[in-house]
Amino acid sequence: MQDYHVHSYFSGDSESQIEDIIEQSKKVEIEHLIITDHVDDMQTVFAKGDTIVNTREYIETMAKFGLPAGLEYSWDGKTPQSVTLSDFDFVILSYHCEFTKENGKIKYDKYLDDFEKIITQVKDFNVIGHIDFPRRYDEENRKFSKAHYGKLKDIFEKLIHRGKGIELNMAAVSMYGEPNPDWEILKLYKDVGGDIITIGSDAHTAERVGKNISMGLKRLKETGFDYLDVFDDGKWTKKKIK
Repeated sequence: MQDYHVHSYFSGDSESQIEDIIEQSKKVEIEHLIITDHVDDMQTVFAKGDTIVNTREYIETMAKFGLPAGLEYSWDGKTPQSVTLSDFDFVILSYHCEFTKENGKIKYDKYLDDFEKIITQVKDFNVIGHIDFPRRYDEENRKFSKAHYGKLKDIFEKLIHRGKGIELNMAAVSMYGEPNPDWEILKLYKDVGGDIITIGSDAHTAERVGKNISMGLKRLKETGFDYLDVFDDGKWTKKKIK
């Protein structure tokens, strides 16, 4: 089993948190673990309360435990960037914005337009995270409609051209029964030639590390993904999904 996306909320008691995460990852037979806490360079309440304070200390602590340096980076395209992304082994690029609404519903098209602009401005990342993220915060957890597939296809094709990929984030399965992206969007990514993919539990607590990962790997294989991208022995490689 592989799990890339685990949040420990790096803080004063971070070493005990990391020990708990490593112990849990062994219990669920995770072979490749990267903890990816947040740096959110955005002017939002959510971002300001959810960001690594000292990235150098964070990287050094991961090395102390023999772990790669992973990061989930969210940016609004205008706030000065506070971190050098190339310092990390693995970077998930995401967009934790305050959602624009119309008639009480989140405007998914606005989110995708803004995220696409940010993706084009950032160089040093590996995958984009939870591309249909706003669905988690929609009152009805509405799926992205087929009307959004043209924009999603454009984003995927640009990622593929740049040698980037996507993350399959399994956390939303516990919220509304599907991951981010959902199974149909995952298939769209595969259909347009997407090959680079990682998977994560977006755990936030040690107890949730590995949750729903087995399901995700099974569905990846059924969708046509034979390999998962993993960071092994200091380099990125393809690992066959069992």
